[in-house]
Amino acid sequence: MNFKQAIAGLLLAGSIASPAFAQGETLDKAYGSGVMTFTTPDGSIVRKSVPAATMKEMTEGAMPMTAGVMMMMHDGKMYMMADKKMPNGKMMSDMAMGK
Repeated sequence: MNFKQAIAGLLLAGSIASPAFAQGETLDKAYGSGVMTFTTPDGSIVRKSVPAATMKEMTEGAMPMTAGVMMMMHDGKMYMMADKKMPNGKMMSDMAMGK
């Protein structure tokens, strides 16, 4: 399965699945094994458990995270960026959270 097929599958799953929040999963707790979050370009979020076989297919060709990732909506567009050290020496995530 390539990346485009994985995204298409996630879109389909997100469109037919009830919101994850109704299933007791919230965005403020750490991931457990087999949990995925799907964020659309308009900022909609679905977080749900995925069967092991589906996870195996979805991770083929995927890259493990090496740094924290932030997502933000700005001027009607969704942005995703890896956390990094800013010119002032602070991490971008710390600056965004007011630390």
